[in-house]
Amino acid sequence: MAKAPGVIIAEGLGSCVALALYDVKHGFGGMAHVLLPASSEYKSGKTGVFSPYLYADTAIDALLKELRYQNETSLPNVVAKIIGGARMFSVYNGDSTGIGDQNILQIRNLLKRSLIPLIGEDIGGSHGRSVEFYLDSGRVVIKALEKEDREI
Repeated sequence: MAKAPGVIIAEGLGSCVALALYDVKHGFGGMAHVLLPASSEYKSGKTGVFSPYLYADTAIDALLKELRYQNETSLPNVVAKIIGGARMFSVYNGDSTGIGDQNILQIRNLLKRSLIPLIGEDIGGSHGRSVEFYLDSGRVVIKALEKEDREI
């Protein structure tokens, strides 16, 4: 979580998805680095430390909770942008769905269910990305090797 003029950075996105939520009225936002679409296996405590920001099915609620706690954000002020979800490994080809595609689909469905508009995206492909999220404007700059910087 950060407030303007802060910048939140996520580096090394492959199949992971950076989910940025932004309160357009107050210039406040947060970003989750989503690794996997579902947290069910990890919530049980069987494997490692659980963080809600790493899973699509828990990241949106966790970010909204922080936005409301830090800034009294109301849902109509919140917009979303997603970045990443690349198909990084050739094992996922043809009809097979890779983790990146699963992350994107889960996040889109949950944003729709939460009535949060998705106003920008830079997703898919087979290249990694890094992201800079500027809280003074809500703009997101995407950087990728051998590609021009892109802004959404």
